[in-house]
Amino acid sequence: MPGYSEFYFNVDHGYLEGLVRGFKAGILTSADYVNLAQCETLEDLKLHLQTTDYGNFLANETGPLTISTIDEKLKTKLLTEFHYFRNHAFEPLATFLNFVT
Repeated sequence: MPGYSEFYFNVDHGYLEGLVRGFKAGILTSADYVNLAQCETLEDLKLHLQTTDYGNFLANETGPLTISTIDEKLKTKLLTEFHYFRNHAFEPLATFLNFVT
């Protein structure tokens, strides 16, 4: 039905929009960045991140924490979330997300 596509927005895109809004709410704030800048060691950084939405991505790291480990875990988390969005998207968003990759 032409002209009624807005009625079906939540059916097709509401779930992903809710996820995106949830992830947006979990982005670190400027106060978080100030606290991260004051961390003296990577273990301090890990402790501060545990109080945010990023807290669980370093939970299984038992060895000495390195910058490359943090970088790898962040990339893995980002890719996992992106693939989830891409796999659940409808057209034309699905085509755009495929183009981005």
